[in-house]
Amino acid sequence: MDGAVIRARANDLSQEPGVYQFLAGERVLYVGKAVDLRDRVRSYADPRSERVREMVRRAESIEVAVTDTETQALLLEANLIKRHQPRYNVRLKDDKSYPLVQLTDHRFPRIEITRDPGSGATAYGPFTDMGQLEAIVKAVRETYGLRGCSDHKFSNRERPCLDFDMGLCAAPCTGEIDADAYTERVERAKAFFEGETGALAESP
Repeated sequence: MDGAVIRARANDLSQEPGVYQFLAGERVLYVGKAVDLRDRVRSYADPRSERVREMVRRAESIEVAVTDTETQALLLEANLIKRHQPRYNVRLKDDKSYPLVQLTDHRFPRIEITRDPGSGATAYGPFTDMGQLEAIVKAVRETYGLRGCSDHKFSNRERPCLDFDMGLCAAPCTGEIDADAYTERVERAKAFFEGETGALAESP
């Protein structure tokens, strides 16, 4: 692709957050996220590094996915990189060096950041920015009320903790929410981590 083609493609894009992919045929060369898809894609018309210039020369098309929020774009980007392992993305060769989000294998799953996911857990990532990841987990907890406490604290709780008062947890430990309702919230959180557009905007 040349600069003129990229600028023309960018002009067709919205100024919303999302994820873009450069492809050669059906092979994904690069995945990136953007706060403003139009501006970000347009920037590739005049790449500054030889590596990016090489990627642009090889690319035959650009695909985009609009998301509701920057957070969703971050998660979708991570999932697509994990799935396709694009040649021109920084390769995360040792996943244990980078944090993941996991939902534990428990009747009332805990959401947490880890580098060593537990047996039976559902994990998402890896992510390279711990600060962004912490903000994501907080946003998910505020939206869905998923617990962040250890199993020991969960099983010994007699009344809701401060997280319940702060709107971070629905307090399944003391029966403030039943198993079916909590499971539904967990499924919605999974839909968000799997890149479903609008999932985080849908409050329980």
